[in-house]
Amino acid sequence: MKKWWMFALILSLAVFAAACGSEDKEKADDAKQEVSKKAEKKTTKEESQVDSATSEDSTASSTQQDSTKDTADSNAQPSGDSSASSDEKTNSDTNQDGTATSGTFSLSTTGFQVSNVLPVTGGTVKTTYLSSSPSFVKDFDNLVITVNQYKVESVQGATKQIDAADPTSFLQNQDGYVVTLDVSIKNKTGQDITYKPDMINLVGASELTGGSLDNFVPSSYHLIGSEADPYVFTAGKTARGLLTFMMNNSKFEDLAKNSRIAVPSPSKIDANLKNQGDPNDVVASFPVR
Repeated sequence: MKKWWMFALILSLAVFAAACGSEDKEKADDAKQEVSKKAEKKTTKEESQVDSATSEDSTASSTQQDSTKDTADSNAQPSGDSSASSDEKTNSDTNQDGTATSGTFSLSTTGFQVSNVLPVTGGTVKTTYLSSSPSFVKDFDNLVITVNQYKVESVQGATKQIDAADPTSFLQNQDGYVVTLDVSIKNKTGQDITYKPDMINLVGASELTGGSLDNFVPSSYHLIGSEADPYVFTAGKTARGLLTFMMNNSKFEDLAKNSRIAVPSPSKIDANLKNQGDPNDVVASFPVR
């Protein structure tokens, strides 16, 4: 009887111990799960904070880039305006056809574009044709005659009073044209040569126009062969100046139909050049429109 009771007591203790061990294991498992859940929540929260920070950094970066771009665009715009302003300033001293409207007349490419006619006639004077490079060169073996540049100016409604004895008064009461040639004459020989540049003519379809060494020619730009005689060109020297041609509208229209320049040979003018140099006159195309 005592043995059975002892056996029952031992069995009860074993069952109780087993039950306690199982409960402890469950509590331990529950504790581990709780710790795992807390760790998981912490990780999720940290990841959320990282994502939020990353998003804010990205937004800030994007905002900074947009701001930089806007600043760059803002800085670029005035540059274009400045360029346009510069172009307007450059063009303000010239007409649409490229001729100068102000300045001082000279034989430079730019200075030649200033009118030598307007100061005399007043009214409306406009350059209708301009050649800025040598358009005629003839070597007669004694004199070399060159048209360095030339221009055609239209004159309308002359307003200035001109003395009736002055040939330029021709344009005072009628519209017309003035053709201005920049001419060089080089004497390539060892002797003085007589030549008359005003014998050079402009030839049209049926009419011709003689040249002038005085009309519309500023005092500093007369074509003079030498101090002793404007028609005597000094040996080994080059003279340069203006030769002008004046005509009314009708005569200019005739010239424009078939415009040419006629240049006489020096041997036809200077008797001392008999059998010296090219004796032939020259007639060459000479556009005026």
